[in-house]
Amino acid sequence: MRARHASPNRPTRRSRGGRWERPPAWALVAMAVCLAGLAVVGPAALRQDTAPAAAGATEPTATDPTATEPAPPTRAAVPVQRPADRALRVLFIGDSLMWGSFASDESLTYRARVTAGLSAGGPVEVATVGGPGWSAAEAAEDLSEVTGPFDLVFVEVGANDSVAISAARFGTDYATLLDGVRALAPDATLVCDGVWNGPELATALDRELRPVCADHGGVVVPLSPLYVDETLRGPEGSVLPSGAVRDQFHPNDAGHAAIAEAMLAVLDR
Repeated sequence: MRARHASPNRPTRRSRGGRWERPPAWALVAMAVCLAGLAVVGPAALRQDTAPAAAGATEPTATDPTATEPAPPTRAAVPVQRPADRALRVLFIGDSLMWGSFASDESLTYRARVTAGLSAGGPVEVATVGGPGWSAAEAAEDLSEVTGPFDLVFVEVGANDSVAISAARFGTDYATLLDGVRALAPDATLVCDGVWNGPELATALDRELRPVCADHGGVVVPLSPLYVDETLRGPEGSVLPSGAVRDQFHPNDAGHAAIAEAMLAVLDR
């Protein structure tokens, strides 16, 4: 619906004959009396009902460029519970990023880097679900391929969904995926990576992802802020030792390192 705006020059009354009405003389006199009374009592009334502002204080307005939202609370690291009688079991769920596409070596993928970081605290066993091109719905279907228990689960999907389906549909598929994760690993520490894409595509999906992750007891690691750093991707056309040619979308070795660092930073290992 189109919003209607009042015109400052529009008259407020109109006669049936098309001429503007003049207020009667008695109305003008009454108006003058009212205005005089307001001039006498108005300031006192305002002083009585309005608390004085602190000296030097200013109230931010909607157009005040200095007005900022309160800073978000500092997020505490989530604990990782290591079993005393076996290795820490970790499940990585994801697409080509989790798979390590366009890293120059398997050891430089974010999955390998996170595993190495966790191994500093004891033995680790790793399982994976997904692969290049996987969506949230496809990852949910493939959960049946692994068997728990798992102590720590990383979920990284959405890059393929962001160019294929609506944000609302992604939210539904993501909830189904995390329902499956919790059925498989009800007590595991859960880390949900945000969508690897620019804000114009990632923001809407991240908005769906965040509450779903929270409802399943997980913590979110935003990836879009890393994606916008072009030094963490490509360069397009560069050739890897394997012969593969990089694109400008997937993370390079520095990008995988940055993702791994962000993921490990939310864990109390």
